Amino acid sequence: MTTSKTATAPTGPTATARAAVAAVALIVPVAIESLFSSEEDATWAHLVFAGSQALGWLLLLTVAVSLRDRVGGPRWGQRLVLVGCTLQLAFGVGYGALATARGEPGDGVFVVFLAGFLALTAGGLTWGLRLRRSGPSGTGGLGLVAVAALGFLAMAVGVDPFHDLLLLSSYAAWILVGRAADSAPTSDLVNAGSRSASRRRSRPSPRRS
Repeated sequence: MTTSKTATAPTGPTATARAAVAAVALIVPVAIESLFSSEEDATWAHLVFAGSQALGWLLLLTVAVSLRDRVGGPRWGQRLVLVGCTLQLAFGVGYGALATARGEPGDGVFVVFLAGFLALTAGGLTWGLRLRRSGPSGTGGLGLVAVAALGFLAMAVGVDPFHDLLLLSSYAAWILVGRAADSAPTSDLVNAGSRSASRRRSRPSPRRS
């Protein structure tokens, strides 16, 4: 007798909710900084920005893990996206630590920020384009491609307001990734069904006497 895994209802906040909270956490401080640029060098402003980065990217890391677990995809694409999220999380923590110790973060920590976006660009395009061709997971693919492309353009275009608009749009695109993670069947369930169907097709017919 063979057994197969069954999908279970997700517990805790959905991936869509986590992505939405992360987008708000990442977008609001940047928008406030644009409106109140005179406060951008205050220590409290640095700490608010660092905290929002750490919280936002921690949530987006969990969204990426949910998408990986539910829809699968190319391993290198998945790994690069997870590495990119982790680097952005490290950037937020490092930014806050330096701002606390010295009153300002310095420029060196932004190397981690740029490395994170490069990893997200490569991983998002690799993973997203594969998912775009896989029907039910197309929304997640579109979200990942948007995250990658908008994030890369934000790093390439240093002129405001275009830089900020592209960056904030890349954060908002994660909501599509969260929706795909919530709506897709689990990859374990899909794979189990495929293996079961394959076994039925390959099972020899009983001999007739």
